[in-house]
This record gives sequence, structure tokens and C-alpha cells, in this order.
Amino acid sequence: MFEKIRKLFDENSVKNCHFIYLKKNGEDFETNSISFGKSHWSNDDDLNGDHIFRLMSMSKPITAIAAMQLVERGKLNLDSPAEEVLPELENIPVLNADNKLVKQSKSITLRHLMSHTSGFAYNSLMMITSKKFRKLSTFMKLYLFMRGIVTYIYPFSKGPRLFEAGSNFKYGTGLGFVGMMIERVTGQTLEEYCEENIFNPLNMTNTFFTIPNDKKDKIVPLGIRQGKNSKVIRKMPFIGQPYLRFWRKSYYGGTEIFSSPNDYSKFVQCLMNKGSFNDHQIISELSFNEMIKPGDFDQMFERDDNYNFLMGENGRIKNKMNRYGLGLTISFDPNDSRPVGSIAHGGAACTFFSFNLEKQKAALIFSNFYPYNDKEWHDMVVAFEKEIYA
Repeated sequence: MFEKIRKLFDENSVKNCHFIYLKKNGEDFETNSISFGKSHWSNDDDLNGDHIFRLMSMSKPITAIAAMQLVERGKLNLDSPAEEVLPELENIPVLNADNKLVKQSKSITLRHLMSHTSGFAYNSLMMITSKKFRKLSTFMKLYLFMRGIVTYIYPFSKGPRLFEAGSNFKYGTGLGFVGMMIERVTGQTLEEYCEENIFNPLNMTNTFFTIPNDKKDKIVPLGIRQGKNSKVIRKMPFIGQPYLRFWRKSYYGGTEIFSSPNDYSKFVQCLMNKGSFNDHQIISELSFNEMIKPGDFDQMFERDDNYNFLMGENGRIKNKMNRYGLGLTISFDPNDSRPVGSIAHGGAACTFFSFNLEKQKAALIFSNFYPYNDKEWHDMVVAFEKEIYA
């Protein structure tokens, strides 16, 4: 079943990639996987399912599960003002239709943060490439640019919001704030909470916020494609944490988790079981069903509203008829490579998973380079999904 993607990999310039196909048979899962390339590109260590990748935004479903656990325990509420837990979220200014900063008219809730309807863009720097930004005054551009620099260094910078909570969709930093809320109500770091309540019960032994020293040789290098239509992917100069820890005390629930394909497949199995794994009920089926309820807005990614360095000249971000639930995407595009109703999420450094509850199948794909949705990588994802969901 892997022959087509093997051929695509042999013909492209992607350095390495790991694929997992899950099929649920009754209570059991059948797992088929294959790796291509070397773990560190040039050594003799073949890539395998225990090597560690940056999940980037595939961290979000994990943080969302953690939040739903606390909703079940009565420590968080989906629809109460988030400022009751996180006072920093009170009275965040909004950039209105006239490009003026105004006071918010309604409070942000946990549901808004988990569904990307709070008005927070990924950070204010994203606005620099947007159509809306180009219409602003020089003063406002400078103000937002400086806020963006602060947000880039310190991801929890409050920054202005693009719209009132609940009035639109913009993929952004919401799950980062959710991680902070988890820390406030539990008195634990997000890393401690997830380890105790998710990683250990799922036996995810290669999943971390902070990589232990004895695991650092298992980290797959991060790369970036060099320019439009380039066949060159270069290593980026860092291999460790995606953020500098000394800038802040909180862990970032939106992008900061590292994991292996074999570990993350256990998390996907838990999702396919609607919250359970072996003898552990991670969340209730009721909570899982709440997470996969489609939101009210199409999940639109406009090319003009994304970083060039992140989405890149080779990036293939398309406007799709998808909706975002709570930490998960629900597919509605009949022309996509996965069936309508499939659940999915990706990560900025070319990691991705999808599963379909009706067909009881899942696809996981792990690389670690920018831009996300790189054409050669995307072609392999499409071929893989089409084959397993056929």
C-alpha cells in the first residue's frame, strides 16, 4: 500500500517522512507504517516511528483534551468569561471595521479560545501581510508591528484582536491561552498536567514539552525549503525547544509539544475510541462529541493573511470548506483527499493526521520542515489519504 508514496518520495527532495495507517477492527487497531530517509538527513540512522518531531499545531488537540478533562471536573467552563480564570484576558482591544482600536463588547470564553473565534490572530505579526493591515495609518502599522515583535518573542502578549469574540474565525493563539488557564486552575505546569493526565495514561513515552537530555539525539532536525520551486531544503540553526523558555514561565499549549509518530498514533487511537484508550477513559464520549461539533464559520486560510516564511512560496494553503470544532478540524470539502466528516489537524512543520469514524481509519504523516503544506509533501499526503480512505 505504500508503493505510490515510496515512488513520490524517491522522486522529490523531502529529506525524510514517516507514515502510519491505522485501521480499527472491533476493539483492536491494526497498524501499518513506513519510514523514508535518514533521521538526521546525512547519517546512517534510518528514520523510524520512535524519532521525535516538533508537533507545532498538532499540540493543540492535546491541549484541548486537557481542557475538556477540566471542564468535566468542574474546574473550567466552556461558556463562562475566561477572564474569571485568566484576568489578563479582560478588556482586550478590538480592531474594528474602521481600523480603530475599540473596547470589547463581550467577554472571551474558553469555547472562543478553543475554536479560534476569540479574535486573536496567530500573533500580531500575521497582520503585517494582511489586506487589512495595508489600509492602516503609519502610526497604527508601527504600533501593531511592535506588538507583533513582542508577541513573537512572548507568545502570550495580549495584542489587539481582529474582531469581537464569536463573530468570526481566525486561526490563532487561543490554545496558548487555554494552556495558561489549565495551569491557573490546577496549580501545575501544563507539562506536569499533560504528563500526569494524558501522556502517562496513553503510554506516550517519547512525548514532552521539554526534551530530556537522554532523548535529544532522537530529535529530527528542522528544515526549510530555500525559495520558490527550490529543490534545496536546509537545516535550520536550532534543534531544541521552539521557544526560549526564559522569556516566560508558562508552557505554550498551541505549538510546544514534541512527540514521536508511534506515540501520537496512541493519541489518535484514543480520539477514534471517542476518548478511551485501553483501560483509561481520558475524556468522556460526551466531551469528545462536543469537540467535533462544527463551528459556525468556514475555516478559511487566505494566502494574503499568512507569514511568507511560514507558509512559503511553495506553500499550498487553500480555502477549503472545513469547520473548526474545539481543537480539531472537521472536513466538509467533497473534493478533498479524505471523506467528508473526517477529523484532522496539522502542524506548521509538515506534520498531519486525519481519521474517519465511519470508515474507522486514520492517516498520520510526520516530516519536520517549512513551509507547511509544501507541494512535494502535500502530494504525498494526498496520495496516502486517497489510498487508505478509498
